[in-house]
Amino acid sequence: MLSHAALADLAGRSYRGPWSGRAAFDCEYDLLPRGDDELVAVMPGTNPLDPLDWLRDLSAAPHWVPGAGLVHGGFGRGGEALYGKVARTIAGDDRLISLVGHSLGGALAQMLGALIAARQPGRKFRVVTFGAPRVGFLNPWLGHLVRQGLQAVEYARAGDIVPELPSRPLFNHPTWPRPIGAPIAGTAEALARFDAIGRICREIPANHSIQRYAADLAALGL
Repeated sequence: MLSHAALADLAGRSYRGPWSGRAAFDCEYDLLPRGDDELVAVMPGTNPLDPLDWLRDLSAAPHWVPGAGLVHGGFGRGGEALYGKVARTIAGDDRLISLVGHSLGGALAQMLGALIAARQPGRKFRVVTFGAPRVGFLNPWLGHLVRQGLQAVEYARAGDIVPELPSRPLFNHPTWPRPIGAPIAGTAEALARFDAIGRICREIPANHSIQRYAADLAALGL
């Protein structure tokens, strides 16, 4: 199986495309064979220039997904649409499928894992995500499903606020996020130039960056 650092690198590349397919107009995915024993399905995160991605992020009203239960509406509907595409593509292929994503893509990867566990019991999969927001809505069953995979790992960098959204206790992660890295703070020169809001605007994307996740994981040998 590919290392988690290698999967983070693929998640970073997925933002650039081209993609294997798209579901529900805005949920892109890339399906990458890796040797004779692994497929990697990788989903990019929010495209800052795509209003449909932002709408999906903000559509938090709970949505019932058959087999998976109540979840964040935007992530749940996107996950269902992706499952329909990916499940058809991998039908008859018994290789392990690694479900990978950063940010919004991580939430969609977790939904895919839950739906595979619920609808294809016995299918080999793992879920590895980076900086994913909370997906479940008062839904411990979602975590049970995701943990049916060979691995169920969520990474959250220090200083990354996205894994803290939407807020508890209504929303929950399917697993306990693993903290890595150190927060990226503004330099003394930057602090002198920017007010508090300006610093926050600069530091949030730095701490959430998939490149930072990949570098942290490589440094840890993961």
